[in-house]
Amino acid sequence: MGVQNIRSLIHSVLDIATGNYNRWRDCILIIGKYSLEDHVLYDTPLLTFPDWVRMDCVVMSWITGTISTDLVETVMERDATACDVWLALETQFLGNRETRALHLDVQFRNFIQGDLSITDYCRRFKTMAVSLAALGEPVTDRMLVLNIIRDLNDRYSDIGRHLHHGRPFSLLKDVLFELTSRS
Repeated sequence: MGVQNIRSLIHSVLDIATGNYNRWRDCILIIGKYSLEDHVLYDTPLLTFPDWVRMDCVVMSWITGTISTDLVETVMERDATACDVWLALETQFLGNRETRALHLDVQFRNFIQGDLSITDYCRRFKTMAVSLAALGEPVTDRMLVLNIIRDLNDRYSDIGRHLHHGRPFSLLKDVLFELTSRS
């Protein structure tokens, strides 16, 4: 295998606290040129083929090398395949979808800027909106912008009033997230 250190391709570590499962999953699957799909997306282990078993060990090390120690302890079992670990991670992050969506929706609707910079504030809202969409609860541009404008701190509240009356919501969303797309 040409990749000895998966962290050279996947720079973030999956952790329960970070809520970056969707981004992590997409990054892992992007490196599909290394035949990951056969090991994580299809539940048909080819244990009788030594090359498949060897590659499954490599994929397993890639997965465990990009998740937190706590997650490794949670999802790893003796004689597990890469698919077993992948499915355990999926269950960990996407299981109880309705409950997770409900909690995230409450967080989304009650989030305030406080001392956050405008960039960090918008980035957090963007992350929550993406996570809600991944849970099957997409947030409309209008709802996203209304939530952002609603809880701007005193420093930006005048801007929020002007934005609310000025541009169409979809264009406003693009302006608000222009800074966050650079990170």
